[in-house]
Amino acid sequence: MNGTATTLNLLLAEDNPGDAKLVEHHLSRSDAYGFVDDIALTHVESLAEAERCDTERYDLLLLDLGLPESTGLETLDRAADTFVDLPILVLTGMQDHETSMAAIQRGAQDYLPKSELDGDRLLRALRYAIVRSRQQRTLQRRKDQMEFFNSILQHDMLNGMNVIQARGELLADRLDGDDREYAETIVNWSDDIIDLTEKVRSVLKTLSEDGMTEIERRALGEVLDGAADRARRVSDDCTVDNHVEDIHVAADELLEDVFGNLFLNAVEHAGEDVSVDVTATVEDVFVRVRIADDGPGVPPEQRRRIFQRGEKGSGSSGTGFGLYFVDSMVESYGGTIWVEESDQGGAAFVIELPRTE
Repeated sequence: MNGTATTLNLLLAEDNPGDAKLVEHHLSRSDAYGFVDDIALTHVESLAEAERCDTERYDLLLLDLGLPESTGLETLDRAADTFVDLPILVLTGMQDHETSMAAIQRGAQDYLPKSELDGDRLLRALRYAIVRSRQQRTLQRRKDQMEFFNSILQHDMLNGMNVIQARGELLADRLDGDDREYAETIVNWSDDIIDLTEKVRSVLKTLSEDGMTEIERRALGEVLDGAADRARRVSDDCTVDNHVEDIHVAADELLEDVFGNLFLNAVEHAGEDVSVDVTATVEDVFVRVRIADDGPGVPPEQRRRIFQRGEKGSGSSGTGFGLYFVDSMVESYGGTIWVEESDQGGAAFVIELPRTE
């Protein structure tokens, strides 16, 4: 979705050769490649045979519930226990609403009766299953990482900085002249570091199990308006034209901070009189937001690394936290972000977010 060729590798567990051929037929349609460049299908006829496959190379398991070893939800339970990190799309000859709901609750991404299966429905289910699974895996990975780093910040860095700040204040009260100024510098830097640490901890807490906010339906136009107001408060001369209105995406309450960082980045690097144009394109699964400015732009050789931790643009007075935070949060939503040249020769940040109806 960002210009890199992609192959969707599917594992099909189906003991009926006719049904397997039907799935293969649907996947071979020319319009199947609207969201990936290629689809590779591996067919096995039992769970035992599937378990012998190198499952790490697959993106999704298409699972028939009626296999030689088991039938019904027992098949799904066994597959879910075996293929822990692999999203499962259930294909079944049964048309049972209760079974379908139970399958979703037990971890299946979707439940498709074979009698209702057609190319459009199968491809749409694949798209959404991949997106949802990617969101779930990314959130779990982020949650584990954030809980660990949050603990380090709280018990090591933040406590230590509070001690340094208190000692600096004590020295500033007792000293005079240059020595007093040195002590005040220590206090001021301590204030800045403590403030940044608290901001980072709030993000980490949001992504952790105890404090993680819900991924919900967000009105994109309203979120962008709120974020644009931040840039206008920093610079009265900047212009932000938001053309996005009635579109909704899946994200949490930090989405406004994500876009706020991008607008503030434009003001910092393109000047206080920067003009920013915001548009959005609605696709089948994603919404693509484009934030384009008329500043100096980002050189091609820097466009990938500006999202790395600690990276700062030339002349930046920041910490390098902003764009790393943006990239981390967009990824946690199951989206992607990249930067390219705008029509005005400046920078255009392109953000893909999961679409909601």
